[in-house]
Amino acid sequence: MNTDSPTPPSRRISVVRQKAKDEQRRWIVNAAEEVFSESGYHDASLTMIARRAEIAVGTIYLYFRDKSDLYGCVLLERMTQMVKAFESALTSSESAAECLRRGIHAQFAFHDANRTFFEIFLHQHQVQQSPLHKEHWEEMEALKLHNLGVIEDCILRGQSRVELKPGSPRLLAVAYLGITLQMTRQFIRENTDALLIDSADFAADCFLYGAASLPQ
Repeated sequence: MNTDSPTPPSRRISVVRQKAKDEQRRWIVNAAEEVFSESGYHDASLTMIARRAEIAVGTIYLYFRDKSDLYGCVLLERMTQMVKAFESALTSSESAAECLRRGIHAQFAFHDANRTFFEIFLHQHQVQQSPLHKEHWEEMEALKLHNLGVIEDCILRGQSRVELKPGSPRLLAVAYLGITLQMTRQFIRENTDALLIDSADFAADCFLYGAASLPQ
């Protein structure tokens, strides 16, 4: 006897509607990312974003409170994706040095696939007064601290295995991020068609070996 109950039509319709809403929200976020990247936060408008997404401005308010809310969601969603990819890379091998190298590869690959996000993310800190709502700002800071903690843990593993030299894991983690973020900033300034991933091993070697000649 078949005990499986068929899905009620009302539930099927609800699932379809939710998928349609999720897809429209993603469409708005993608359009907003492009507009914020091209025009900056202050010059961008919901009208411009709606036009890019080919929807009415009122539709945006079905998903977001205002321009600041949409801006914060763009940053947080992409940043969460980046941190997950980064964390996966930093825990992908027993060798801490190899994990740190893979972490840079993951971040640079994410940049190449999401250039508009990085332009917004890095320019966010140049805005005189942050337009982020408090809850978005706090979530971003929590993600940054989590990211730093994952790097510290990786460095501690390397130090315990004598792969990495002794020293403050926090300072080494900050130096690691400094190299990757500054290289990303410079790459964005130069605005070339090259791929940042091509510089990943150079960045990893800079952190792991400094400017000294590599051991033969």
